[in-house]
Amino acid sequence: MSYQGIETSGGAFAAPQVQDTVYIVEDDASTRDALGELIRPTGAKVEAFRSAEEFLQAYEPQSPGCLLLDQRLPGISGCELLRQLRSEGVPIPAVFVTAHASTSMTVDAMRMGAVNVLEKPCCENELRDAIGLALAQDRKQLRRTANRRDAAGRLEQLTPSEREVLVQVLEGVPNKQIASQLSVCIRTVEARRSRIYKAMGVQSVAELTRACVAAGFIDA
Repeated sequence: MSYQGIETSGGAFAAPQVQDTVYIVEDDASTRDALGELIRPTGAKVEAFRSAEEFLQAYEPQSPGCLLLDQRLPGISGCELLRQLRSEGVPIPAVFVTAHASTSMTVDAMRMGAVNVLEKPCCENELRDAIGLALAQDRKQLRRTANRRDAAGRLEQLTPSEREVLVQVLEGVPNKQIASQLSVCIRTVEARRSRIYKAMGVQSVAELTRACVAAGFIDA
């Protein structure tokens, strides 16, 4: 079975463990419907739009997702949409399915982080692989964002005196030397260090370092 712009081989996507969302931005109604029919059996939610402007008005990132874009659209083009999203700090991965994949357009799209640029008609396997990769990237990005938010929130729980100890611990300074530098007793340092570990949800310096990198407190 085949649709306009798509060639299907009868295969099926692996069902995602959590519901993903594929945002189709395509001005041709038959191609939108064909893409939707192809994607829905995977368990992913499908939201279809006739234009980039329509997508921008409705888009609210709440779950892992990816864009399935045509390049030539009424109004804003596919690449222009992706460029606008990137300028606003929106990292949603994109897959282009287009009949207008010039070299310059492909280079432009890939520079902005497009996962792939597929020419119509494209086969199901190519489309499946590209969408799967895009959704995996977005899940990974969302996990990073969640970890960063959690670690940053934990850091905010620390008092200024605990942050002083934290900096020294991250630099590998022994407790006795920290106590000397801060003019406090070693038990005070040990108590602050214990509270730091508890607040950050870690049990070692290595875990503490990773949490602080995730929070942006120190560079990787």
